[in-house]
Amino acid sequence: MADLQQLAQGGVSLAYRHDPGVGPLIVFLPGYMSDMTGAKAEALAAWATARGLALLRLDYSGCGASGGDFLAGSIGRWVDDAHAVIDHVAPQGRVVLIGSSMGGWIALRLAPALGDRVAGIIGIAAAPDFTKWGIDISPVDLAALKTQGWFSRPSDYDPVGYRYSAALLADAPAQLLLGGQIAVSAPLRLLHGQRDDSVPWQLALDIADRVGSADVQLHFVKDGDHRLSRPQDIALLLSTLAALVAEEAS
Repeated sequence: MADLQQLAQGGVSLAYRHDPGVGPLIVFLPGYMSDMTGAKAEALAAWATARGLALLRLDYSGCGASGGDFLAGSIGRWVDDAHAVIDHVAPQGRVVLIGSSMGGWIALRLAPALGDRVAGIIGIAAAPDFTKWGIDISPVDLAALKTQGWFSRPSDYDPVGYRYSAALLADAPAQLLLGGQIAVSAPLRLLHGQRDDSVPWQLALDIADRVGSADVQLHFVKDGDHRLSRPQDIALLLSTLAALVAEEAS
């Protein structure tokens, strides 16, 4: 496993692990309140290392091993974090972006900024615009935002629950993607479990319809949940990635 490294960015230290190798740089973008140590990220690291492929894992500001305040984070800020680390590690190189849940939103926002450097994108239960369709803000929540700058929701994926900040919600309207065409021309692969109780699987159809790319494939897992972290789900992710890497090499 690559050593933990830090990049100073905007007064915050961003943590990342970079395994050098051949081919496009494979970049894993975690989900909301997640980090680079999850099952999918670890599986990708082991797979890439065994094949001598370049891999980058990172933690957004306020998340995991990175510095900063999570409650100051937002989609725009986390896109900038990922962009800074990618440019630091591979300033001119080709990349394959893999975004899990919110990381899929990050990937779809990041891809236009990276332009022709993007060799492909994989979304795992990609959740663009989740602040619009996934959070029903009550009067109690509004009061909490006013008094403390955040409110929380119980979550099956974090024992302390998910926190949603004023900074996240203020930035979100400028980051929305599903109101028009998504400026992505790279090959896109969307993996989604049809028993996902956090992100509707139908969202993948909407994403596919809106991206500019003609090279789009959807993979629905009928009994798959939001995490898609079972051995068979990991195998699907790795085979999808292997095909993208092979296409880039051909």
